[in-house]
Amino acid sequence: LSLPNAEIRLQAHLGNRFIDADWRPALRAVMDAEGDSDAAVIAIKPPEQAAMRRLGLTIRISLHPKELPQL
Repeated sequence: LSLPNAEIRLQAHLGNRFIDADWRPALRAVMDAEGDSDAAVIAIKPPEQAAMRRLGLTIRISLHPKELPQL
């Protein structure tokens, strides 16, 4: 999946909650890993940690999650 297509799908899923600047580091890290899932997991850690430190961040886990399209 190309970066533009991943962005389009993510934006469609999140709607008006999608903020490009917030997602850019994570998307770039995954795309730079080029199919190497171990490298992608390692690369995503810094943006993940930064997101976790943001004030007002709320993590919600649905009891009935919808099936998400594969990115």
